[in-house]
Amino acid sequence: MGVQPADIRQHLDRILGDEARLLAELEQILGLESNVVRGDDATAIENIGGSRQHCVDNLGRLDAERTSTCRMLSFGEGRTGFEKLLAWCDADRKLRARWQRNLEVAGRCKDLNDRNGAVVALKLGQVQQLLATLRGGSVEPAYGRQGARFDGFARRELGQA
Repeated sequence: MGVQPADIRQHLDRILGDEARLLAELEQILGLESNVVRGDDATAIENIGGSRQHCVDNLGRLDAERTSTCRMLSFGEGRTGFEKLLAWCDADRKLRARWQRNLEVAGRCKDLNDRNGAVVALKLGQVQQLLATLRGGSVEPAYGRQGARFDGFARRELGQA
């Protein structure tokens, strides 16, 4: 006797439920983060970033679990593989409806995250301009695309000619 659709359905029901809970938490955190990144409290920014990252890490784990289930049952990977898996085990389409709701919340989270990122980028640009003014030179980015500090900037001391 092989793997039964009912067993996989129960497994996916748990994954989608956990995912829904984490996405709701992430949406709430990103909403709070929106207010925090507009302020100047570095500790609050750091703390909320850790909470956000915790949710994202757990969502990544759930996605890996879903992908593993698809591969284990030879349905492939990605959205197409998951669609095939749902077609096999979700005759009443309730899991598919839960998944669609999760995708909608994930889309809202992406929009919130993009807006927060734009605020952070704007603030970073303002800080870079201030640093350039203090140094008496042109604006050089303090961080590269991957968040690494540029070597030349790290060696300069502010307030010295």
